[in-house]
Amino acid sequence: MSSGMKTHDPIPETVAGTAAFLTAHEQDELWQAAILMADSRGLLMRVTALFGRRIEALRARIAKAGDRFGGPAWAQLTQRVQDAVEDTLWNSYEFATAGLTAVPRIARPKRPRGNGAHKLATAASGVASGFVGLPGVLFDIPFTTTTILRSIAEVARDSGEDLASEDTKRACLEVLAFGGPSNVDDDTEIGYWATRIGMNHFAVNVLIKSAAGRFGLVLSDKLLAQAVPVAGAVAGGALNYAFTDYYQTMARVHFCLRGLDRRTNQPAEVRRCFAEMVKAARDRRRIIRRPPAGGATKYLPR
Repeated sequence: MSSGMKTHDPIPETVAGTAAFLTAHEQDELWQAAILMADSRGLLMRVTALFGRRIEALRARIAKAGDRFGGPAWAQLTQRVQDAVEDTLWNSYEFATAGLTAVPRIARPKRPRGNGAHKLATAASGVASGFVGLPGVLFDIPFTTTTILRSIAEVARDSGEDLASEDTKRACLEVLAFGGPSNVDDDTEIGYWATRIGMNHFAVNVLIKSAAGRFGLVLSDKLLAQAVPVAGAVAGGALNYAFTDYYQTMARVHFCLRGLDRRTNQPAEVRRCFAEMVKAARDRRRIIRRPPAGGATKYLPR
């Protein structure tokens, strides 16, 4: 599913009572966010899952290659990726938000705008670095990290956030700490709330380290997928596009909920209503292809 909130599915009657404390506009906002959360693993995620097989195969080869290319070497490379992400996050927020002035309320879009330019830019970077192989990925990391952070900041700006405030900076970094597309499953919102609650009182320096650790692990898998020159260009471009789209989507969800928390001053009720809406959003795309042996229901994204 695209990261833009373009669906016109009506709010199910089953959750209408839970959302009674919200205005009709706020109910619609929350429902769109719930659909995004439920559909965050779309077609592109299923396509890029193919690279997961390649990553696992490469890991197995590395493990068989002995101590020289085994666990210690891979751990060191992973740490290097995380260090590169942390350095980028420390230095890139001001650069990522340069020129993003506040949008007057009268000119603010009804919903945060999708930004295809950022996805194309990171995809191009992934293709270029993939032609080189592993060395190219380490040059790709700062560009991709900064571009994704700017994309998140644009969503925050369109949502009415003050980009100059420390709170908004923290909120943008929190999006990168939610984990990557490979971790998305039917309990996505559980991980979202657990991370968000855990980050509430983190200082920015601790938050950056946490975000770098989680986002760095996502990029470490990308690094493996791009290990072979030329063939890695396809993987690099597809994965960068997918990651950028995913984090844009999570930013839309995150800043929608932050805005509703502020306007209603009832964060617990917003959370409860959102959980019900995510469940209803999943139910709307339930497809039972054949009676499963174990009685478990099959789900397919729309």
